[in-house]
Amino acid sequence: MKLTTILLGGLAAAAVALTAPATSPAPKGVTVTADVPTSLVVGQPMPVTLTYTAEGEASSLEAFRIGAGAFTVNGEALGERGEGELALPMGSELTFTFDLAPALSRAGVTEGFNYSVMGVEGTRDVAVMRAAPEGLNFMDPESVATEALAGYRVLLSTNRGDMIVKFYPHLAPNHVRNFLDLAYTDFYDGVTFHRVIPGFMIQGGDPQGTGMGNGPRRLQAEFSPEPHVRGILSMARTSDPNSASSQFFIMHAAYPSLDNQYSVFGMLESGFDVLDAIVTTPRSVQDRPNTPQVIQSATVLAPQ
Repeated sequence: MKLTTILLGGLAAAAVALTAPATSPAPKGVTVTADVPTSLVVGQPMPVTLTYTAEGEASSLEAFRIGAGAFTVNGEALGERGEGELALPMGSELTFTFDLAPALSRAGVTEGFNYSVMGVEGTRDVAVMRAAPEGLNFMDPESVATEALAGYRVLLSTNRGDMIVKFYPHLAPNHVRNFLDLAYTDFYDGVTFHRVIPGFMIQGGDPQGTGMGNGPRRLQAEFSPEPHVRGILSMARTSDPNSASSQFFIMHAAYPSLDNQYSVFGMLESGFDVLDAIVTTPRSVQDRPNTPQVIQSATVLAPQ
């Protein structure tokens, strides 16, 4: 029996799966799983999902475990832990998705924090970041100077977890501007990684999801000898060197034959485990993932 309760619709957690055995005990006979983002952007939701599975006989669940009360943040309980119970029928699974951000705000959490979930072993860290301010024009050097581009990051929140990329404007300033502009204007929100090849790369950024789509502009090549090694962010193109637009790829492993042939413009700063998860997902003979690997949102982060 599977019962699903959605407390905050339309939000999917960037999953970091944590499972029992637990240091804070789960109810007897119950397995607890928590899917929690690894980052929080101030002012944006932080969707989390808690799943409780009654492995055998019927059990019960304290009501506070279906909300912020299940969390301990920096050693303190995040929500109230009052009375009341919820029945868990034999063999049932209850899933609750909700936004943790309001509780964190009420608790005055404004910087990176450490959390645990009752019934789940261990603790995890969450980075707290701030989005770039409104009103920027990344395509205009008078709005954002070239030397300032390196201070920005982009958070790629995917259905497999979060990745953060940093930029190399000293190698390819126009490619950096283009990527930041597309992320800033929500172009990449909902776009997939349509091509994944283990030992090579993941490719995304096509609004059509077919490998044939483009963005609003074409870019002149900015090739460099910067090596295409694991984590490098580079721009896809056709046989025309000056055809890069919106599609990009992140290297899963070194591939020297791409050096001086494609425009390297950045590097994965964090989220290598997410890169591995995306690239190893089951795929078709065309290297298209069988299950969509989605960029749920791309957020430009303010310089730290």
